[in-house]
Amino acid sequence: MAEVSRLVSHMNETLSTIHSTIAALSTDEHDAKLDALEQQRDSVLETLRSSFDLESDDLERKRQGEREQIVERRRREDEEREARRRAEDEELAEHVRSEDGARHAKFEQERREVEEETDEKMESIEREAERLLAEGKSKLAALEERRRVSFHRTAGNESWLEY
Repeated sequence: MAEVSRLVSHMNETLSTIHSTIAALSTDEHDAKLDALEQQRDSVLETLRSSFDLESDDLERKRQGEREQIVERRRREDEEREARRRAEDEELAEHVRSEDGARHAKFEQERREVEEETDEKMESIEREAERLLAEGKSKLAALEERRRVSFHRTAGNESWLEY
């Protein structure tokens, strides 16, 4: 019986060793570690996703602000360019008006000079014509007087027909 008892004892020891070996082979601890790592990973990924979304939102707001600044800058540039063009157009129009005014003034001056010169020449010609007319009338009057004198002298001679 001692052998049976030693055999039972040895069997109990073997069972105990098997049981502790099986217990040591349990994956519960590893499963718990894996679950913890999985939760940690999910938490880190959620934090990363959250951080990424916040950065994306911030970046989008920043980009929107930059686009708005660009649009505003371009609007001001367009207004400034349009103002410069209007100023250039007005300057050109003023130059044209000034040039046309100067040309018109020169034309008027030359027209007056031509008219004055022509008037002077016409007056001179009219004076010459009046002088010639007066001389012609004077000659005619002298000739008429000569004819009368001649007629009266020859009235008795009848030679007035020769004249």
